[in-house]
Amino acid sequence: MKILHIIENLDNSYGGPAKSVPLLVKYLNKLGIKNKIFTIQVNKNEKNSVLDENNIDVIKVPLEGLKKIKYSSVLEDIIVKEITPDTIVHVHTVWTYPTYIGYKIAKKYNLPLVVSVRGTMYEWALNQSKYIKKFAMWLFQRSMLNFADIIHVTEKGEIKALQNIGIKNDFILIANGIELENKFSSLNQELLNKISYDKNKRYIMFLGRIVHNKGLHYLIESYKNIKNKYIDVEMLVVGGIEDRKYFNSLEQINGIHFLGMIDGIEKHTIFSISSLFVLPSKSENFGISIAEAMSYKLPVITTHGTPWKEIEENDAGWWIELNQINIDKAMNEALDCSSDELKAKGKRGFDIIKHYTWDKQALKMKQNYNDILNKRNK
Repeated sequence: MKILHIIENLDNSYGGPAKSVPLLVKYLNKLGIKNKIFTIQVNKNEKNSVLDENNIDVIKVPLEGLKKIKYSSVLEDIIVKEITPDTIVHVHTVWTYPTYIGYKIAKKYNLPLVVSVRGTMYEWALNQSKYIKKFAMWLFQRSMLNFADIIHVTEKGEIKALQNIGIKNDFILIANGIELENKFSSLNQELLNKISYDKNKRYIMFLGRIVHNKGLHYLIESYKNIKNKYIDVEMLVVGGIEDRKYFNSLEQINGIHFLGMIDGIEKHTIFSISSLFVLPSKSENFGISIAEAMSYKLPVITTHGTPWKEIEENDAGWWIELNQINIDKAMNEALDCSSDELKAKGKRGFDIIKHYTWDKQALKMKQNYNDILNKRNK
């Protein structure tokens, strides 16, 4: 069995799929499956720590033309050269040119096709799609989604979103995973100095792309409202700026540290010193940063736009309807908790996330591939 994974970009700034796809491949490799990733390299200085640390077989094809659609005239020929009789094409996200090429190749060579939508369809459900994405739906997406052997979703809401636009194909629900092992035995002192770290302070952490949908403005407004009440609390904002106009609209308040895109030991450092994780996102198909926070035993405040009802069910934090009043209330409740109470919530979150390790999720995906091949053989 050989899986050809196709994804538009793998730079750290691309967000969740830039981590979840390489991590899936890492653990599929451990199960004895041959994997190769094809992606478009938009910038020369792109970074991806998962690729760098795990010897993952990836081909980066230089971008040609429009950055938005990730076009490359040679991508198809490069992928075709890797086809073997037991090949499965697996495309990740659904609307850019690499996705179309994956669909085209699967159809032309009669290869099994797996489509991982990875949150893309929420834009339809939330009525936020741009004209170019609507055009892509008309041009090939609908045909591709109905042609695929299976559509992979990471949470139930994606199935409903697809069914709402008339897709009637089969679905398989396999969530993203998390690595629980801690690779770092120390903290990054330079970063601690940068934020003037004080062990007597409490730190609230946000991790996500700086874009309106992630809801950072709700958290900043809440911090502004409570900072005089909780004078020992500061905010640590981790994430690359995707929307400069939105970033410029955010209030710059003392006690909020914008750290940009960080990874490795630096990200480990911020998780390790934080007392609370908050992601007031409008929508998440999984929310890898939430899973990461729970793996560090942090209590979480997040919203019904994320698929983490388990947080509320297991008293591991706050899972709330997104509005400013609810964010403010949850923040006050969290900061009124004792250290022991927050640690207990964090421990319950860790117990949840133990069921989402990558070895378990990769095994489910392997079985999915086997089922597709067996069905085709029959």
